[in-house]
Amino acid sequence: MSKAIVYIATSLDGYIARKDDDVSWLDPYQIADEDYGYSDFIKTVGTAIMGARTYEQSLIHPDRMLKGLKNYILSNRIMPVPPEVEAEFYNGTLSDLVERIRTESTKDIYIVGGGQVVSSFLNAGLVDELLHFVAPILLKEGIPLYPALDKEIQLQLVEAIPYKTDIVKLHYIPLK
Repeated sequence: MSKAIVYIATSLDGYIARKDDDVSWLDPYQIADEDYGYSDFIKTVGTAIMGARTYEQSLIHPDRMLKGLKNYILSNRIMPVPPEVEAEFYNGTLSDLVERIRTESTKDIYIVGGGQVVSSFLNAGLVDELLHFVAPILLKEGIPLYPALDKEIQLQLVEAIPYKTDIVKLHYIPLK
């Protein structure tokens, strides 16, 4: 059975972007010989789920668009879809969506973000793995990764990997 996996980076103080959705603070960590396991991760993925705001940012920055995957955008409004992107807008329950995706594919499900989406999936107990990359920067303010958790969620650390850029990968499994 496929796994629902969050793969995301934050500042040390827990922000995924500045208040204006700017993620350029991550640029210094993008170096030629390091992709933080992303290319191996994305090979296991067949479907991506993201919120409307994350999708809108992908439209503004086409290099962030996930091509070659089926993309579900959690939104009740329809937005443009580039010709090379497979996207469906979804406005139902998260558990129904995950169940539907698992009948369509055995490949993993990438929970892209943003913070509201990640929180909602964690609240619903639908996250199987959390790959949280922490960058060595304090932004002071911005868009938090976990703004809408409605309960405590216990995690089991699978591994912690420091990179030469001083980013640390924290790989967790939520305890059910």
